[in-house]
Amino acid sequence: MEDWEQRVDGINWKTMLAEIDQALLDNLAAEIGFRSYEGLENASGFVAEDYHICHLSDDRWAFWNPHTYTREDPLFFDDKDTVINHIAAMFSLEGEKVEQLRKGLEQVRQAHNCQYCNYEFLPESGTMEWDTSKYCSAECAMESVLHEMKEDFVE
Repeated sequence: MEDWEQRVDGINWKTMLAEIDQALLDNLAAEIGFRSYEGLENASGFVAEDYHICHLSDDRWAFWNPHTYTREDPLFFDDKDTVINHIAAMFSLEGEKVEQLRKGLEQVRQAHNCQYCNYEFLPESGTMEWDTSKYCSAECAMESVLHEMKEDFVE
């Protein structure tokens, strides 16, 4: 019994809770279609009160909150007008505020879907050694090329 108590006493609870929080955030990202929470966060725009919005590669919009994720799932909308109406109703926005929301959503860049791993990602700007509109990373680009080479070799 004492051995068990010593092991429990030796647990760093802050580290464990931080790891659980990160795992929940990464699960949120995966539910929306991203490889990591950081990728989701980078592809999203801030709305209000910790709510965020991202524009997915299939033209849907995802509306999410990292603090309420354990209680409420992210919401998905088929078009921009529907998400604007939802947010306007949720936050009681009218007139000029709705127009500001519309302009803000125009600033949210649309994500792409990686042709290898199928995760959503925001294409990087600049000169990369892989097609940043098709692949989320150099690893996915390389794996895709290797996969094609293996198929050619087998045939």
